Amino acid sequence: MNKKVSKIGFFLLVLSISLAACKKDEKTTINSFKYNQKEVEIGTTLGFTYGQVAVPGVYWFAMEFLEKTLTVNYVNSYPDSISGTGDALLLTFLTNNSTEIPTGEYVFSTPGSDYTSFTFDGDFSGLTVGYEASNWENPSIIYISGGKVTVTKNADEYEFTFNLTTKINTTITGYYKGKPVIYAEKKKKSGNPQNWFPVTGL
Repeated sequence: MNKKVSKIGFFLLVLSISLAACKKDEKTTINSFKYNQKEVEIGTTLGFTYGQVAVPGVYWFAMEFLEKTLTVNYVNSYPDSISGTGDALLLTFLTNNSTEIPTGEYVFSTPGSDYTSFTFDGDFSGLTVGYEASNWENPSIIYISGGKVTVTKNADEYEFTFNLTTKINTTITGYYKGKPVIYAEKKKKSGNPQNWFPVTGL
């Protein structure tokens, strides 16, 4: 009986050590983006649809990945303004679908180029650094010069993987997985100033 108990105890000990080792090997992926050796944890992520561009069958989707230190203020359940201080990665996708950003690889589109599906627009994409709600008209912006974003959509869940280059010869990498709400074209809902990110240009 004692031998059986000892064997069971030994087996459980080995099992617990193995599980602990596996947990150490697993990398916890958080929603974040990195630039200039700084990692920014993503809090709120939301998007806006702007309808069809000048080319039939191609549609705008502006996605905003906000640092967790930024707060979105809502009026009538609609995003109305931002408060706080932090960074925000803004990417405007061009898609062939009017209701979602389909799964695929989206490459950088040079500013001024023709509108093409499965690209993200260089005119309306960038990294807003140290955004301050009290001084929202003059943010510091790092503009994107190249790269790609891989998008995976499963039901109402999105997965974005960023690998971008900037005009100041740096990189922006990152990952987001979640269920962002995508709203119809952004419209002012309150009597307060619409302090939003000017880099979107939309």
